[in-house]
Amino acid sequence: MDNKAKLIIAVCVIGMALNVWFSPKPDPSVKTVEAPVAASAVTSAEAKKVESTLTTASAPPALSTPGTILPEEKIELKSGPVTYTFTNQGGGVQKAESHSNSGGIEVVLNARGKAPIGALSAGVKTWNDLSYRVVEKTESGVIFEAESPDHLLIRKEYALSKGEEANPHLLSFKLTITNKGAAKYVQDSFYLYTGASASARPDEIIHPSFVWNDAGDAGSADTSAFRDGAGFLGFGGPVLDIQKNLEKLRWAGSMSRFDAIMVIPNGRDDVAGKVWSERFLINHTQDEFKDDDKAKLDYAIHAGMSIPALSLEPANAQSFDYKIYLGPKIYADLNKLDNDDTHRDYQSRFVMMYGWFTPVSRFLVFLLRIFHDWFNNWGAAIILLTCCIRSVLWPLQARSNATMKKMSLLSPELKALQAKFKDDPARQNTEMMKLYKEYGVNPLGGCLPMFLQIPIFFGFYRVLQSAAELRGQPWLWVKDLSMPDTVWHIPNFGYPLNILPLLMGITMILQMKFTPQPQAADKTQQRIMTFMPLIFLYISYNFASALALYWTAQNIFSISQVRIQKLWQKDPVLEKVKIVAPSASAANASSGSSAAKKNKPAAPRPGGSGSKSTRKD
Repeated sequence: MDNKAKLIIAVCVIGMALNVWFSPKPDPSVKTVEAPVAASAVTSAEAKKVESTLTTASAPPALSTPGTILPEEKIELKSGPVTYTFTNQGGGVQKAESHSNSGGIEVVLNARGKAPIGALSAGVKTWNDLSYRVVEKTESGVIFEAESPDHLLIRKEYALSKGEEANPHLLSFKLTITNKGAAKYVQDSFYLYTGASASARPDEIIHPSFVWNDAGDAGSADTSAFRDGAGFLGFGGPVLDIQKNLEKLRWAGSMSRFDAIMVIPNGRDDVAGKVWSERFLINHTQDEFKDDDKAKLDYAIHAGMSIPALSLEPANAQSFDYKIYLGPKIYADLNKLDNDDTHRDYQSRFVMMYGWFTPVSRFLVFLLRIFHDWFNNWGAAIILLTCCIRSVLWPLQARSNATMKKMSLLSPELKALQAKFKDDPARQNTEMMKLYKEYGVNPLGGCLPMFLQIPIFFGFYRVLQSAAELRGQPWLWVKDLSMPDTVWHIPNFGYPLNILPLLMGITMILQMKFTPQPQAADKTQQRIMTFMPLIFLYISYNFASALALYWTAQNIFSISQVRIQKLWQKDPVLEKVKIVAPSASAANASSGSSAAKKNKPAAPRPGGSGSKSTRKD
């Protein structure tokens, strides 16, 4: 394998490693527990902390055991394509249904939730709240109230977004707690339930995740971060929950591949907070996936976040304002949400989790939306974006092709060097570099387009991985660009037939056939290049068809580029580079300068004469 092949492989591996390394991942401070905590319990450490701060001898609040249980009452509020269902059992958002243009339900958020979003609890991994009475309900909001056994009056006010450009996926939420007792009340372990997220199908490659933002340090942990037993090779114990202390809590919640639920504290200043999350198994025994093996390991994930500590004198109250986002992960919409408030950047757009290639991904999203506005079709927008990228890289690709042709002409001499110094790799590389220099060939010249393609590919992969804009969007025979373009299942095997990945593999083979290749490649490199289309086909076969469409369009553009170049670009001629000898004046000047430096007196040594002293006595 020559240096070029090694370099390309190394760059690809490094790129993938960097993408994984810099992608959001679980915090190392994951708390490992041996058994789950009871739903209505508060940890002993929290209980001791509460007891030390209480000015009275009252026990921690028992919100899960209200004095009066009212019949369940549900209230529906509609905001554009979204229908919110509120319940008085917990006083929060039971679910949010987003409807498509045809009127059908596109997605239901918090459908797997253990409690309504906004439910108040007295500890981590708990979600049982009071039974509330509906104080007020209008077309744009609802208000709940309840009094806990320890004389706290809890008031929850929910309102839809207002205005011509209001975001239908955004709610405002105000929580007010009033001390109705006769003694001062202090508490720092209240949590809000932030909802649950699940995959649309058990066979989705991307798992639902717990997400948070610590003043710009956004992170996520999907369901694979948890485990019920020991870790890899028996190391480590079970990880049943994740608990984190954040210095500046911007938001927390959960997300699936295309949608997110975020509870966002609404204020100018960041405050410290705590969050928790755990996964739970989804029961598919009664649905369409009951016979799917992957359904047996299909987990949902839910989470909670703390509210600021309470310190209430009798008859005093504290209020906390929040925004609740329940909608698709569309970068443009989230960016607008963050910029609507001039006092604070909520950074909800960070939930996109683009990773190390975030600048590239954001730029590609920007261009993709512009092209979509032109054609009103996401498939056409992807093809046009591909053509623009390849057009910008055209000059570099043309130079790369010329370099590859020159290297092909050098193949006989390169093979001779490889045979001559086959037992001395170091000498072989030295002689090959001399040969490249002698003929003015830069072996890295053919790799430059590859260097630029790596961040573009990974950036675009990140975009298409979670682009909710592509959900349900058709293109020619493709029904949904966010899913594989399955047109048929092979009988007796059930294996899907996906057209676009197959076209991608075929066009990759044709591209390699038409693109100049160095003839000096060894057998290992030839095997790698031969199997490369199959490797890419295997990797992307069940990915979003939009990714295969992008790669196929790129291959076709590259083939066309090579054919066009043959019409106007002359074939390179292998000639040795003329080495221009330095002129006489330059040589004299150089020698004079050297002589002057040579005759210049040396610096005297401390305490004695110089190194070349000629002192006479």
